[in-house]
Amino acid sequence: MKLKNLIFIPVIFLVFCKPTVQKEDITFTTVSQNLPSADDVIDFDDFFEISEIIPLETNDSSIVDFIHKVLIDEYLFIKGGGALYKFGRNGEFISKVEKGNDGPNDFINLTDVILLPDQNRIWVYDSNQRNLLQFDYDFNFEISFKLGFPLFGIEKSDDRLLGTPGYMLSIDKPNALINFFGENLATGYSLENSFLPFEIEKSKYLHINRDDYFSLKSQNEFNFVNSFNDTIYSINSYGVPTIEYYIDFQDKKVLKEDLINKGYSTIVDVFSYINSTDKSFNVGNVFQSNSFLTFRFFNSGKPYLSIYNKDNNSLSSGRRIKFNLNDKEFILDFEEEMRIGSLGDGKGYISIPLESGFFTDIKEYDHLNRSDNPLIFIFHEK
Repeated sequence: MKLKNLIFIPVIFLVFCKPTVQKEDITFTTVSQNLPSADDVIDFDDFFEISEIIPLETNDSSIVDFIHKVLIDEYLFIKGGGALYKFGRNGEFISKVEKGNDGPNDFINLTDVILLPDQNRIWVYDSNQRNLLQFDYDFNFEISFKLGFPLFGIEKSDDRLLGTPGYMLSIDKPNALINFFGENLATGYSLENSFLPFEIEKSKYLHINRDDYFSLKSQNEFNFVNSFNDTIYSINSYGVPTIEYYIDFQDKKVLKEDLINKGYSTIVDVFSYINSTDKSFNVGNVFQSNSFLTFRFFNSGKPYLSIYNKDNNSLSSGRRIKFNLNDKEFILDFEEEMRIGSLGDGKGYISIPLESGFFTDIKEYDHLNRSDNPLIFIFHEK
């Protein structure tokens, strides 16, 4: 699979503080993504080394319904569907905080979470109440701030909060990326500016609560993805996005006419239609390291994984992943329940459901086959 030539485009660049507008030429990389066969396998060990395998303890209180996000500091925090779980670095369950009953210290929707490792604090964003709540690492509530805007994803840099409503009309402009200026919840955050306009009709039905809008690149810099535009943006420390990668699905691309004026009323209608075709879409699970860009996409309702090598412009894609552990080879189907994400500092994670019992042949891991919780693999470039 080959990459097209770098494309030069004019963009509007916003200078921090008092915005002045100037034009600047930037480059982005177009990745030509065809559809892999069902038998194509990605050899994970060709790209990455697994540094930790963390089995999550299973008991009546610790069963994670679905892993949406993994955050790591001295502890391992797992965002599930309705609870935020705290595990030790070896996977032992410690505690959790769950959805409440509309009390002042409770959250109704566990929409997104942010880790503040330098403060030993964690923020929970509740899109129902439009609140940010701060807890210490023991899940003691400390302070909240009413942001006042419905969002599906958030991230924090030193002096701003990044938020996205997806394609929902959250402010007075149909923009997918919103900047809020501020430093902490005590002094609060105020709306600063917004970027990445979208078709207003999409706000009627493209409401997607996903957990991989943002991916940490380095301190105060992030990748950002939205659905249906096949584009991975880089957000700098001023909160300004520029296109970094465009994933070109070629003849499998979802076109504008597939999304506009089709009579959709909900996102279910959109997915039902696209999954009934041979179109590829929904880039996500982005993890970018020095040499590789890893991302997931869907075709006909099935997830595929791709790893783009930035050094030699090659692309490896497949529906299956191969690992070598203790000199044994394991090949797994890449399932929707698997999550890949960035931990910062060049480290990534992948969650592996254990329903397959794929550790049966390794004595050291045999006990894990009796677990209901997934494994967390921590990895980095070789």
